[in-house]
Amino acid sequence: MTDCDHLVEVAPAHWTELRNLFQCDWPKHEFAYYLLGNYVSWKRLHEPLDVKCYALNDGWRKNGSFVLKDGFEIYFYSKDDDKNCTTLVQLLSQIRWNSFDEISMDYLEKFHPAVEKIISNKYLTVSSSKLAHYYFMPKEQALALRSSTMPNGFTLSKLLPKDLDTIYAQWPLRNHISYEAGYGLLKRLILLNETVGLFNAKGELVSWCLSDQTGAHSDLQTLPAYCRKGYGRLVVEELAKRLARSGSDSKAYVLHDNEKSIKLFESVGFRKIQNLHWVVVNARQ
Repeated sequence: MTDCDHLVEVAPAHWTELRNLFQCDWPKHEFAYYLLGNYVSWKRLHEPLDVKCYALNDGWRKNGSFVLKDGFEIYFYSKDDDKNCTTLVQLLSQIRWNSFDEISMDYLEKFHPAVEKIISNKYLTVSSSKLAHYYFMPKEQALALRSSTMPNGFTLSKLLPKDLDTIYAQWPLRNHISYEAGYGLLKRLILLNETVGLFNAKGELVSWCLSDQTGAHSDLQTLPAYCRKGYGRLVVEELAKRLARSGSDSKAYVLHDNEKSIKLFESVGFRKIQNLHWVVVNARQ
Protein backbone atom coordinates (compact mmCIF):
# COMPACT_ATOMS: atom_id res chain seq x y z
CA MET A 1 0.00 0.00 0.00
CA THR A 2 1.27 3.46 -0.88
CA ASP A 3 0.20 6.97 0.05
CA CYS A 4 -0.97 7.39 -3.56
CA ASP A 5 -3.49 4.54 -3.47
CA HIS A 6 -7.10 5.59 -3.85
CA LEU A 7 -10.45 4.23 -4.98
CA VAL A 8 -11.70 5.17 -8.42
CA GLU A 9 -15.31 4.50 -9.31
CA VAL A 10 -15.96 2.22 -12.26
CA ALA A 11 -18.91 3.87 -13.96
CA PRO A 12 -21.92 1.63 -14.74
CA ALA A 13 -21.22 2.22 -18.44
CA HIS A 14 -18.03 0.16 -17.98
CA TRP A 15 -19.51 -2.70 -15.93
CA THR A 16 -20.06 -4.88 -19.01
CA GLU A 17 -16.45 -4.36 -20.09
CA LEU A 18 -15.28 -5.27 -16.58
CA ARG A 19 -17.52 -8.35 -16.55
CA ASN A 20 -16.12 -9.56 -19.86
CA LEU A 21 -12.59 -9.67 -18.40
CA PHE A 22 -13.70 -12.77 -16.50
CA GLN A 23 -14.83 -14.91 -19.45
CA CYS A 24 -11.39 -16.52 -19.73
CA ASP A 25 -10.39 -19.93 -18.27
CA TRP A 26 -14.04 -20.79 -17.68
CA PRO A 27 -15.32 -21.39 -15.03
CA LYS A 28 -12.31 -20.11 -13.03
CA HIS A 29 -13.64 -16.54 -12.78
CA GLU A 30 -17.37 -17.19 -13.13
CA PHE A 31 -18.06 -15.75 -9.65
CA ALA A 32 -17.05 -12.27 -10.83
CA TYR A 33 -18.64 -12.72 -14.26
CA TYR A 34 -22.10 -13.59 -12.95
CA LEU A 35 -21.93 -11.09 -10.09
CA LEU A 36 -21.28 -8.20 -12.44
CA GLY A 37 -23.71 -9.58 -14.99
CA ASN A 38 -26.44 -9.50 -12.38
CA TYR A 39 -25.92 -5.80 -11.69
CA VAL A 40 -25.67 -5.00 -15.40
CA SER A 41 -29.07 -6.64 -15.77
CA TRP A 42 -30.53 -4.73 -12.83
CA LYS A 43 -29.28 -1.45 -14.25
CA ARG A 44 -30.93 -2.27 -17.59
CA LEU A 45 -34.21 -2.62 -15.70
CA HIS A 46 -33.67 0.99 -14.56
CA GLU A 47 -33.84 0.02 -10.93
CA PRO A 48 -32.97 2.83 -8.49
CA LEU A 49 -29.96 1.03 -7.01
CA ASP A 50 -27.51 2.34 -4.44
CA VAL A 51 -24.69 0.30 -5.97
CA LYS A 52 -21.12 1.46 -6.55
CA CYS A 53 -18.17 -0.34 -8.11
CA TYR A 54 -14.60 0.74 -7.40
CA ALA A 55 -11.09 -0.14 -8.55
CA LEU A 56 -7.69 0.67 -7.10
CA ASN A 57 -6.10 3.62 -8.90
CA ASP A 58 -8.29 2.87 -11.94
CA GLY A 59 -6.32 -0.33 -12.61
CA TRP A 60 -9.22 -2.72 -13.23
CA ARG A 61 -8.40 -3.32 -16.90
CA LYS A 62 -4.90 -4.44 -15.92
CA ASN A 63 -5.55 -6.74 -12.96
CA GLY A 64 -9.29 -7.42 -12.95
CA SER A 65 -9.59 -6.23 -9.35
CA PHE A 66 -12.69 -4.48 -8.06
CA VAL A 67 -14.94 -4.03 -5.06
CA LEU A 68 -18.70 -3.62 -5.40
CA LYS A 69 -20.80 -2.06 -2.66
CA ASP A 70 -24.54 -2.76 -2.53
CA GLY A 71 -26.13 -1.42 0.64
CA PHE A 72 -24.76 -3.46 3.56
CA GLU A 73 -23.10 -5.97 1.23
CA ILE A 74 -19.61 -5.82 -0.24
CA TYR A 75 -18.30 -8.09 -3.00
CA PHE A 76 -14.77 -8.15 -4.34
CA TYR A 77 -12.57 -10.03 -6.75
CA SER A 78 -9.12 -10.02 -8.33
CA LYS A 79 -7.56 -11.97 -11.18
CA ASP A 80 -4.15 -11.64 -9.53
CA ASP A 81 -2.77 -15.05 -8.50
CA ASP A 82 -0.66 -13.58 -5.69
CA LYS A 83 -1.17 -15.84 -2.64
CA ASN A 84 -0.77 -12.82 -0.38
CA CYS A 85 -3.63 -11.04 -2.19
CA THR A 86 -1.51 -7.89 -2.30
CA THR A 87 -3.66 -5.95 -4.76
CA LEU A 88 -6.86 -6.95 -3.00
CA VAL A 89 -5.49 -5.89 0.40
CA GLN A 90 -4.55 -2.52 -1.07
CA LEU A 91 -8.01 -2.18 -2.57
CA LEU A 92 -9.95 -3.17 0.55
CA SER A 93 -7.76 -0.94 2.71
CA GLN A 94 -9.23 2.09 0.97
CA ILE A 95 -12.79 1.33 2.09
CA ARG A 96 -14.18 3.44 4.93
CA TRP A 97 -15.20 0.46 7.03
CA ASN A 98 -16.22 2.55 10.03
CA SER A 99 -18.96 4.22 7.98
CA PHE A 100 -21.03 0.99 8.01
CA ASP A 101 -23.22 -0.39 10.78
CA GLU A 102 -22.77 -3.91 9.42
CA ILE A 103 -21.00 -5.33 6.39
CA SER A 104 -21.78 -8.69 4.80
CA MET A 105 -19.26 -10.35 2.49
CA ASP A 106 -19.39 -13.48 0.29
CA TYR A 107 -15.97 -14.32 -1.13
CA LEU A 108 -13.83 -17.18 -2.42
CA GLU A 109 -11.65 -18.99 0.07
CA LYS A 110 -8.45 -17.92 -1.74
CA PHE A 111 -9.23 -14.33 -0.71
CA HIS A 112 -9.56 -15.15 2.99
CA PRO A 113 -6.00 -13.98 3.86
CA ALA A 114 -6.91 -10.52 2.56
CA VAL A 115 -10.07 -10.39 4.67
CA GLU A 116 -8.22 -11.53 7.80
CA LYS A 117 -5.67 -8.77 7.28
CA ILE A 118 -8.35 -6.12 6.81
CA ILE A 119 -10.24 -7.29 9.92
CA SER A 120 -7.04 -6.93 11.92
CA ASN A 121 -5.85 -3.65 10.40
CA LYS A 122 -9.25 -1.95 10.52
CA TYR A 123 -10.21 -3.28 13.98
CA LEU A 124 -13.39 -4.94 12.73
CA THR A 125 -15.55 -7.22 14.86
CA VAL A 126 -16.72 -10.48 13.28
CA SER A 127 -20.36 -11.10 14.20
CA SER A 128 -20.82 -14.13 11.95
CA SER A 129 -18.48 -16.36 9.95
CA LYS A 130 -19.61 -19.33 7.87
CA LEU A 131 -17.81 -21.68 5.48
CA ALA A 132 -19.74 -23.05 2.50
CA HIS A 133 -19.16 -25.65 -0.19
CA TYR A 134 -19.23 -24.01 -3.62
CA TYR A 135 -21.17 -26.22 -6.07
CA PHE A 136 -21.35 -25.72 -9.83
CA MET A 137 -23.36 -27.13 -12.75
CA PRO A 138 -22.82 -26.12 -16.42
CA LYS A 139 -25.91 -24.95 -18.26
CA GLU A 140 -25.62 -27.82 -20.75
CA GLN A 141 -25.91 -30.32 -17.91
CA ALA A 142 -28.86 -28.44 -16.41
CA LEU A 143 -30.74 -28.52 -19.70
CA ALA A 144 -30.29 -32.29 -19.86
CA LEU A 145 -31.75 -32.89 -16.39
CA ARG A 146 -34.72 -35.19 -16.11
CA SER A 147 -37.33 -33.51 -13.97
CA SER A 148 -38.61 -35.30 -10.89
CA THR A 149 -42.25 -36.38 -10.84
CA MET A 150 -44.63 -33.53 -10.06
CA PRO A 151 -47.14 -34.38 -7.28
CA ASN A 152 -50.80 -34.20 -8.25
CA GLY A 153 -52.32 -30.75 -7.96
CA PHE A 154 -48.98 -29.00 -7.44
CA THR A 155 -47.50 -26.34 -9.73
CA LEU A 156 -44.13 -24.64 -10.21
CA SER A 157 -44.23 -20.87 -10.68
CA LYS A 158 -42.10 -17.77 -10.32
CA LEU A 159 -42.30 -16.24 -6.86
CA LEU A 160 -44.19 -12.99 -6.32
CA PRO A 161 -44.03 -10.27 -3.63
CA LYS A 162 -47.09 -11.84 -1.95
CA ASP A 163 -44.88 -14.81 -1.06
CA LEU A 164 -42.31 -12.70 0.77
CA ASP A 165 -43.68 -13.03 4.30
CA THR A 166 -43.74 -16.83 4.07
CA ILE A 167 -40.17 -16.87 2.76
CA TYR A 168 -38.81 -14.46 5.37
CA ALA A 169 -40.44 -16.40 8.22
CA GLN A 170 -38.39 -19.46 7.22
CA TRP A 171 -35.20 -17.56 6.26
CA PRO A 172 -32.31 -19.06 8.25
CA LEU A 173 -30.28 -15.82 8.14
CA ARG A 174 -32.94 -13.63 9.75
CA ASN A 175 -31.14 -13.85 13.11
CA HIS A 176 -27.81 -12.77 11.59
CA ILE A 177 -28.91 -9.78 9.53
CA SER A 178 -31.19 -6.91 10.52
CA TYR A 179 -34.85 -7.17 9.54
CA GLU A 180 -34.70 -4.08 7.30
CA ALA A 181 -31.67 -5.34 5.37
CA GLY A 182 -32.75 -8.98 5.14
CA TYR A 183 -36.38 -8.38 4.19
CA GLY A 184 -35.35 -5.78 1.62
CA LEU A 185 -32.80 -8.13 0.09
CA LEU A 186 -35.29 -10.99 -0.33
CA LYS A 187 -37.86 -8.62 -1.82
CA ARG A 188 -35.41 -7.39 -4.42
CA LEU A 189 -34.34 -10.92 -5.38
CA ILE A 190 -37.97 -11.93 -5.85
CA LEU A 191 -38.71 -8.87 -7.97
CA LEU A 192 -35.59 -8.89 -10.15
CA ASN A 193 -34.07 -12.38 -10.32
CA GLU A 194 -35.17 -15.81 -11.46
CA THR A 195 -37.00 -17.71 -8.73
CA VAL A 196 -39.07 -20.88 -8.42
CA GLY A 197 -41.83 -21.78 -5.97
CA LEU A 198 -43.79 -25.00 -5.57
CA PHE A 199 -47.46 -24.43 -4.75
CA ASN A 200 -49.97 -27.00 -3.53
CA ALA A 201 -53.52 -27.51 -4.81
CA LYS A 202 -54.73 -24.66 -2.58
CA GLY A 203 -52.19 -22.28 -4.08
CA GLU A 204 -50.08 -22.25 -0.90
CA LEU A 205 -46.30 -21.91 -1.22
CA VAL A 206 -44.62 -25.01 0.23
CA SER A 207 -41.07 -25.01 -1.21
CA TRP A 208 -38.91 -22.43 -2.98
CA CYS A 209 -35.49 -21.43 -4.27
CA LEU A 210 -34.20 -17.97 -5.22
CA SER A 211 -31.14 -16.85 -7.17
CA ASP A 212 -28.94 -14.27 -5.47
CA GLN A 213 -26.79 -11.36 -6.66
CA THR A 214 -24.00 -13.71 -7.74
CA GLY A 215 -26.34 -15.91 -9.75
CA ALA A 216 -26.31 -18.73 -7.19
CA HIS A 217 -29.23 -20.85 -6.03
CA SER A 218 -30.08 -19.43 -2.63
CA ASP A 219 -32.60 -19.50 0.20
CA LEU A 220 -33.75 -23.04 -0.58
CA GLN A 221 -36.46 -23.89 1.92
CA THR A 222 -39.42 -26.23 2.35
CA LEU A 223 -42.14 -25.76 4.96
CA PRO A 224 -41.66 -28.30 7.80
CA ALA A 225 -44.96 -30.07 7.09
CA TYR A 226 -43.82 -30.79 3.51
CA CYS A 227 -40.26 -31.97 4.12
CA ARG A 228 -38.87 -35.35 3.02
CA LYS A 229 -41.10 -35.48 -0.06
CA GLY A 230 -38.54 -34.43 -2.68
CA TYR A 231 -40.01 -30.96 -3.10
CA GLY A 232 -36.68 -29.21 -2.57
CA ARG A 233 -35.19 -31.24 -5.40
CA LEU A 234 -38.07 -30.20 -7.67
CA VAL A 235 -37.44 -26.47 -7.22
CA VAL A 236 -33.64 -26.84 -7.51
CA GLU A 237 -33.97 -28.71 -10.80
CA GLU A 238 -36.52 -26.26 -12.16
CA LEU A 239 -34.43 -23.21 -11.25
CA ALA A 240 -31.32 -24.74 -12.87
CA LYS A 241 -33.28 -25.31 -16.08
CA ARG A 242 -34.71 -21.79 -16.10
CA LEU A 243 -31.27 -20.27 -15.59
CA ALA A 244 -29.82 -22.49 -18.32
CA ARG A 245 -32.50 -21.43 -20.78
CA SER A 246 -31.47 -17.82 -20.11
CA GLY A 247 -27.82 -18.75 -20.81
CA SER A 248 -26.55 -19.09 -17.25
CA ASP A 249 -24.76 -21.90 -15.47
CA SER A 250 -25.97 -22.89 -12.00
CA LYS A 251 -24.18 -22.81 -8.67
CA ALA A 252 -24.96 -22.99 -4.99
CA TYR A 253 -23.22 -22.19 -1.72
CA VAL A 254 -24.08 -24.82 0.88
CA LEU A 255 -22.93 -24.46 4.49
CA HIS A 256 -20.35 -27.14 5.27
CA ASP A 257 -22.48 -28.66 8.05
CA ASN A 258 -25.75 -28.72 6.08
CA GLU A 259 -25.63 -32.43 5.20
CA LYS A 260 -29.18 -32.51 3.86
CA SER A 261 -28.57 -29.78 1.27
CA ILE A 262 -25.16 -31.20 0.38
CA LYS A 263 -26.75 -34.55 -0.48
CA LEU A 264 -29.52 -32.83 -2.43
CA PHE A 265 -27.26 -30.73 -4.67
CA GLU A 266 -24.83 -33.57 -5.26
CA SER A 267 -27.68 -35.94 -6.15
CA VAL A 268 -28.97 -33.44 -8.73
CA GLY A 269 -25.51 -33.35 -10.33
CA PHE A 270 -23.78 -30.28 -8.89
CA ARG A 271 -20.05 -30.74 -8.24
CA LYS A 272 -17.96 -28.92 -5.67
CA ILE A 273 -15.29 -26.67 -7.18
CA GLN A 274 -14.06 -24.71 -4.15
CA ASN A 275 -15.09 -23.15 -0.82
CA LEU A 276 -16.75 -19.85 -0.12
CA HIS A 277 -16.82 -17.72 3.03
CA TRP A 278 -19.75 -15.68 4.30
CA VAL A 279 -18.65 -13.15 6.92
CA VAL A 280 -20.52 -10.32 8.62
CA VAL A 281 -18.41 -7.67 10.35
CA ASN A 282 -19.00 -4.51 12.37
CA ALA A 283 -16.72 -1.58 12.95
CA ARG A 284 -15.53 -1.43 16.56
CA GLN A 285 -16.85 1.58 18.41
